[in-house]
Amino acid sequence: MLSVPSRLGVAVAVLSLGPMLPASAAAWEPKAPEYSISVVEGGTTVPQESVLSTSGSVRLPHTDEVPVVLRVAEPDGATVAEGESEEGGVWLGHVVPQVGDYVYLESPRGHTLETVKYDGLPSIDPTVCAGSTNFSGQRTEGVEVEGTAYTYVVHSTYTAKHSDGVAQITSLSGSSLGGGFLKPLVLGETVSAHEHLVTALEGGATFTYSSENYRPVGACPAPPPPPPPPPPPALAGSIFKLFGSNIHKLLKSGLTDQVTINQAGTVTQDLYEVDGAVPATASAHGRHGGKHRRKPPALLLARGTASATTAGTVTVHLHVTGKGRHALGHGRRVRAVLVTTLKTGSGAKLNLPTRTVTLDR
Repeated sequence: MLSVPSRLGVAVAVLSLGPMLPASAAAWEPKAPEYSISVVEGGTTVPQESVLSTSGSVRLPHTDEVPVVLRVAEPDGATVAEGESEEGGVWLGHVVPQVGDYVYLESPRGHTLETVKYDGLPSIDPTVCAGSTNFSGQRTEGVEVEGTAYTYVVHSTYTAKHSDGVAQITSLSGSSLGGGFLKPLVLGETVSAHEHLVTALEGGATFTYSSENYRPVGACPAPPPPPPPPPPPALAGSIFKLFGSNIHKLLKSGLTDQVTINQAGTVTQDLYEVDGAVPATASAHGRHGGKHRRKPPALLLARGTASATTAGTVTVHLHVTGKGRHALGHGRRVRAVLVTTLKTGSGAKLNLPTRTVTLDR
């Protein structure tokens, strides 16, 4: 075993894969060169059993004595971790490249067989959580993905890893993946996503790249808050219909008209005698006239309000004021100005164009 420093602050263990081959290795030795790089990241419910590793192997026909160098380097070429073996395989424990780092497989040293730029994929969405059957995340586009749920059981001398089910992948679109488990996940389980891509090389050789991500099953995240309601449109409206009237009808039953408004709000209308300064805004709680330097305030003859619960047309009924009734009782013809103001609960206000009304007896 050889140990070399790594960026992660732990020793990098370099193990030969040769001694792990079974006695019947000759029965399954490759017919053509096989190269592989594997990255395992994340964690399980048993933190002391680290799954973090980067490994590489070179298998050639008729021999197990193959010099292999596995090197993890930053984009600028600086080496992060490195291991070397003469027996076909290197395993760097507790070493995972950062996104954008490169993993080089060399045989012999200095002769690069394959290079992988690590993209940090696959990933598992937070919605893969306790009580859910969902399996979703991101993948390297075009690469096959598998999902599995595990239970880790710690015994006195070893930790057992039991499969609780394989995810059924039902959607692979671009870099997204989707699917589900047959039964809901529970706290205490570990989920993994595994990418696997085999590439054919010249002379019948193959290169296999695999990347695996483990994550303990956690509680489901809170659902996102609903989006805020869209802002209301700009206040708008118009006098839809002004019914004809005369002084007699106004005194007896008032004046009726219809006003459109494009949202919930209040419509206020004031009818002023022309002989005076007419205010620009109708107000249900305002004075009966406005101040003006040259002209006295106009006399308020009638006032009406109506409420609209939604956008639409409302009917406004104007009732004669006490002073208006006195003034109208002596004239044969009155010219008046109708002032209309729209207002919403949020405080938006709009004055519609005034309308001139002539009332005969």
